[in-house]
Amino acid sequence: MPPKQPVKNVETHSQAEVMAAPSMGHRLFPLAHSPMQFIRKLAAAVLATVLCGPQLACAQPTVTSFAPTEGLTMGWTQVVFTGTNLGSTSAVRFDGVDATNLIVDGSGTRVTAPTPAHARGTVAVELITALGTAAAGSYTYVPQPNITNLGPGEGSMLGGTEVTITGSGFTGATTVLFGSKPATRFTVDSDTQIIAVAPPQSAGLTVMFEISTPIAHMPHPMGYFTYTVPPELRPTVTSVAPRWNPPAGGVPVVLTGTNLTGTTAVRFAGQSALSFTVDSATQVTAIPPPAPLQSAGVEVTTGLGTAQGFFLYASAPALASASPTTGPTTGGTPVTLRGSGLLSTTRVSFGGVAASSFNVVDDTRIDVLTPSHAAGNATVQVVAESGTAVLSGAVFAFVSPPADGACGAADGQERITPPTAGLCSAGAAGSVAAASGAFAWTCAGQNGGADSRQCSAPWPLSGVGGLRTSLALPDPATNQGWGLDTAVLDAALPAPLPGGASTQHRALRLVLSGGSAGSSAQFTVHYSEPVPAGAVYLKYGPSPQGLNCNGAACAQPHWYALPGSTAVFAPDRRSVTLTLTDGGLGDSDAVPGHITDPGLPVLLAGAGGGTGPVSVPALGPWALTVLTLALPLWVGLGRKTNQKR
Repeated sequence: MPPKQPVKNVETHSQAEVMAAPSMGHRLFPLAHSPMQFIRKLAAAVLATVLCGPQLACAQPTVTSFAPTEGLTMGWTQVVFTGTNLGSTSAVRFDGVDATNLIVDGSGTRVTAPTPAHARGTVAVELITALGTAAAGSYTYVPQPNITNLGPGEGSMLGGTEVTITGSGFTGATTVLFGSKPATRFTVDSDTQIIAVAPPQSAGLTVMFEISTPIAHMPHPMGYFTYTVPPELRPTVTSVAPRWNPPAGGVPVVLTGTNLTGTTAVRFAGQSALSFTVDSATQVTAIPPPAPLQSAGVEVTTGLGTAQGFFLYASAPALASASPTTGPTTGGTPVTLRGSGLLSTTRVSFGGVAASSFNVVDDTRIDVLTPSHAAGNATVQVVAESGTAVLSGAVFAFVSPPADGACGAADGQERITPPTAGLCSAGAAGSVAAASGAFAWTCAGQNGGADSRQCSAPWPLSGVGGLRTSLALPDPATNQGWGLDTAVLDAALPAPLPGGASTQHRALRLVLSGGSAGSSAQFTVHYSEPVPAGAVYLKYGPSPQGLNCNGAACAQPHWYALPGSTAVFAPDRRSVTLTLTDGGLGDSDAVPGHITDPGLPVLLAGAGGGTGPVSVPALGPWALTVLTLALPLWVGLGRKTNQKR
């Protein structure tokens, strides 16, 4: 008798439940069960009685093996279960989810079930039969490989490009294909990333990626990889000689470059060359065909690409006129050049100096801006791809523009010595004069430009009432080599003045150097206001014997008046010329070749209407002797003068 077909989707019970129910004389199922559950269990009990007879001695269902034990999360993997007593199988459950479309073999030893969809992971599998539930074991769901991104999207036809593939389900990947060719090598970094090295393939080929695992593969639905020619294999054109032909063509052109061995075509301005010869891997000689004027460009094509170079159909240049023909030396004058064959112009020059800029309007006109150039006539020249042209019978004249004089950075800046730099920002500076309280000069205009206003630099303040002081030194060449190191107006005196002395000036402290040891230096101090009559130039430092000192005291710094021969006041009392000797009179230091001079004009007590006792420096013995001998002479001269009167 053939086996009965299994009942599908029927909830069953264990054999013990079925056997216990009729023998106990009680209700077959508890009242707690729903009507549908009651019907299902009743049907199972009836089926068990039919199959096994009144003794209910059927054997339990068993699963001895199933295959495969893993499949995709999307489901529909056909799993075959092998065992015993499986003929009444009504359901196969994967983690509690029933498979559909079961196939139960009539022998009761084989069941085939397509897996339902399920998340990634390992789940329990069981078969539900009328005789009970048979545990099958564990089934593993794995995701299908999926690519979401890759980069780079292109690489060399020689292979070797590393491509990073991102996505999911890459664990256990066995194959990565670039089209039909497997990757040179690949590494599965994680379930979401693979690094694959592209194999060599033909240039221009675009291939689709494909990744396979032990149970599945999936081609990338959108991402592709394109093979390109690497730069080192592409043809190049580095020079074209000559770079032009007349419209009739026919002049041989030598094309120099790289990777030219496989040249299949040469085109000038889009037209095939009349002929060409591949001389070597770096040179091709071609004959341009006729083409309209102003047509341009040359192309060399090989099996690995096309290279371009500059080429132009043009006439030899000629210049007919320039307008205007004069402009300032500063440049920037717009000039229109007219002629013919000017389209391929690469350079415009005036007297050999390149134009500031130029624009080739057409084959007959160039607009150019003149460069800065020295005053004088300059030849106009045009250099074109098709040759060189010089404007014949005319030149461009550069003329110096008018320039107004303008004061420089020294204007308004306080100076104790006459300024020598920054006098004028435009124009030529006149001589610097020492006016009352300031240095003054002008900047002369050029080429008809106006002179500047008066430029001036004030002397520094040197005392009360707005008194100012300046300093003038002769050129070192005429001053025994002495030059100025520093000049400072000290706010404080080095020591109190002698009793009753007064001054309105600050002490001038200067340092001279450059002269030979023991020589004398001369300089002039100017004042904005006259020095009071009777004032002397008082110095501070050691002095020779008899200058307000005697003996050892002369070696100690002290105030003393310079003799009238070394401190000469001008008649207007606005300046004093000092003569100081290195290591001698007027030098306050003992360094050879170095003169230090602190001093100032001082009105001594009792002089010029002053009050109090007059402090007169003591005279030495020799000075007293000279004075004694001279006194009778002065008296005699006075008497003779009176007698004449």
